[in-house]
Amino acid sequence: MKNISYKFNKFLNVAFKILFLFILIGSVEYFNKEEPDNTIISRYFIIITITLVGATYYGLKNKYKKSLIVTVILMSALIIRFLWFYNIDSIPVGDFNRMFICAGDFLDGYTDMFKDTAYMARFPHMSMTVLYFALIRGTFSNPLLAIRLINIVLSMFNVVLLFFIAKEVFDDENKSIWVCLISALYPPMIAYNNVYCSENIAVPLLLLSIWMFLKTFNKNNSKKFLLLFSSGISLCITHLFRPIGYVMIIAYIMYIFIYFKDNIKTKIVMNLLMVLAFVIPLVGVSYTLIGLNITENPLWHGTEPPSISILKGTNLESGGRWNQDDSELFDEYDRDYEKVDKAAKEVIKKRLTENSPKDLLKFYTLKYVNQWYTGDFGGFYWSEDGLDEAYNKTDYLDMMGKNEGEMFIRLSKEGDFYTQLFFAIVLLLSYTGLYRKNKIKNYKIDIFYIIFCGISLQCLITESQDRYTYPFSWLFIILSMTAFSSNVNKDSTGGKNGGT
Repeated sequence: MKNISYKFNKFLNVAFKILFLFILIGSVEYFNKEEPDNTIISRYFIIITITLVGATYYGLKNKYKKSLIVTVILMSALIIRFLWFYNIDSIPVGDFNRMFICAGDFLDGYTDMFKDTAYMARFPHMSMTVLYFALIRGTFSNPLLAIRLINIVLSMFNVVLLFFIAKEVFDDENKSIWVCLISALYPPMIAYNNVYCSENIAVPLLLLSIWMFLKTFNKNNSKKFLLLFSSGISLCITHLFRPIGYVMIIAYIMYIFIYFKDNIKTKIVMNLLMVLAFVIPLVGVSYTLIGLNITENPLWHGTEPPSISILKGTNLESGGRWNQDDSELFDEYDRDYEKVDKAAKEVIKKRLTENSPKDLLKFYTLKYVNQWYTGDFGGFYWSEDGLDEAYNKTDYLDMMGKNEGEMFIRLSKEGDFYTQLFFAIVLLLSYTGLYRKNKIKNYKIDIFYIIFCGISLQCLITESQDRYTYPFSWLFIILSMTAFSSNVNKDSTGGKNGGT
């Protein structure tokens, strides 16, 4: 089994030297393509970042208490998030706005939005977010403010969880502290705090699942089955808010079979436990909602077939992103599931067979790069979207308790040089680490490469948006630490023979 894990590790190393190079080139090319503003704001951000990095380096070198260093980093992270909070009065737009409105309708006793071919029935993965928004709207007099403040709390959890995940992966407290610092400053994990999206709930739950999964493989762990089950439940709740659980389940199963050093029976039991922990709550919640007459169909079965998303993902003209023509196919066939599914598959087949292999290769390469290369993963766009037109919309302004809207700094323009530079450096470190990987055999790190492959494949197949990879943007924070030497050299994984 060690031979299999070693060979797969080598395969990942070679593959990612190619995959990460494409993203790195795209990230650097952004400076020519998008012409980011090298404003005084970006320069201030660079100075602040250098100051915090220098202070952390000084503290570690001079052996300050590590608890003190972490506390200072967390306080800095909180201050930065509150500054972004006060900078802009974001409003819900697009699907976020639709979910927010539906939450109000639900409080008024309506559930039509979850029935037949209404929007939430077409995309049932939004259902739990609607109910979450309804809870917030029913509890707080200023729900928009409350959601953004809750997002800050959840974002701080992300920073803490990444610190503990790094400790599990590297067993190196210094590296964990650097991960904590990068997480505190990481642009997408700040930008999305002002966005009314379900990813803000899903990401900390996903990180919690991964942390518990990694702890399962610690040497002589007597609670590995409990941790694995808990990891599956946390992943299920993640999936209820953002449908990324299937990718993660496949990644977990692969990792257990390839890397876990135990007999096949134990591996099967572990995988079954993980799958059951994921499936049982998902089924339970789904049919509870149906039993309460809130929803009409299971949460995994929308009244719009998944082939529509794949159809959008194969549109060469739109770059595999949302487009009006493919979206209208649902209405063209009178919202009949079978007819729509059949028509979508015919168009998909036509696109994949009639376009030349060269054009398809170019299309999917660009789609892959465009999915990952943007430093904020679309966070600043969604934070600022609609504000220029919305300041006169008294319904939102009343909820925010303001007479007029505010946006002191437009970071999508004035901060994008810093954002992209920060991301390019993290990417470069992740790429550099691939050339140290053969000398430092830490097989726990491979779970992150497997996850990256999984979500990348999903985004290549389906409709693409910058936001869809945001829940996995933190991967580069962990992977950036592979560029540096470690205090330990790990070459085994889990089970009765030891752990990573």
